[in-house]
Amino acid sequence: MVAMTRKKQFNARIIISAVIISALLFLSGIYVGYSINRETLSLIETRLMKITSDIQNFQLEFLFLDVLGENATCPLLADTLSEINKESYDIGTRLESYGGEGEIQDYDEYLNTKREYSRLLIGYWLLANKLKSSCELEANTIVYFFSRECGKCDDQGFILTYFKKDLGEKLLVFALDGDLDEPSIQVLKKHYNLESYPTLIINGEGYGRFLSKGELEEILGV
Repeated sequence: MVAMTRKKQFNARIIISAVIISALLFLSGIYVGYSINRETLSLIETRLMKITSDIQNFQLEFLFLDVLGENATCPLLADTLSEINKESYDIGTRLESYGGEGEIQDYDEYLNTKREYSRLLIGYWLLANKLKSSCELEANTIVYFFSRECGKCDDQGFILTYFKKDLGEKLLVFALDGDLDEPSIQVLKKHYNLESYPTLIINGEGYGRFLSKGELEEILGV
C-alpha cells in the first residue's frame, strides 16, 4: 500500500514537472518568435531610413539641372534612381513577406511601417516621372494597387515580378496596398477612379483589371 502511494506521488511529480517544462518551452518559443519578429521589422525600418535619405538626395540633385544642365546632371540622377529602385523593391518584398509570416506581434507598428513605406514609394514614383520628362529616361512605370481580399492580385503580383526580374531598371514597379488607410494612397485612388483590384497605372494610364503576361508585353512594348 505504501509502495503504491509512493508510486502515485512519483507519477504525479513527473506529470507536474512535464507540465512545467512544457509551459517553459512554450513561453520560450513565444519570446524567441517575438524577438525574431521584432528584429525583422527593425531591420526593415532601418533600411527605410536609408531610402528616405536617398530620396532626399535625389530631390537635391534635381536642383542641379538648372545650374549644371542635363548632360552633367541626368547621369547622376539615373545612378541615384537605380540605387533607390533596387532598395525600394527589396524592402517592399520583405515587408509583404513579413506580413504573411503568421501572426504579427506588433500590428500597429507594422501598419505604421507600411504607411511610411507607401509614402516613400509615392514620392519615388513622382520623382521618377519627373526624371522621365526632364532626362528622357527610358523606363516604364507601373503603380500596382492590390488588396488582401483580391482573388487575382497574387497572380498579378507574380506576373509583375517576372517582368521586373526580366527588365530590371527598365521597369519601375510601385506596389501599393489599396486597403491601407494612408492619405496619399487615397488621393491616387480618387484621381484614377479606382474601383477594383488589381488596378495598374502604366505610364500614367489606368487599367482597372487583371492584365495577363501577353497583355502586359503588348502595353510595355517588350
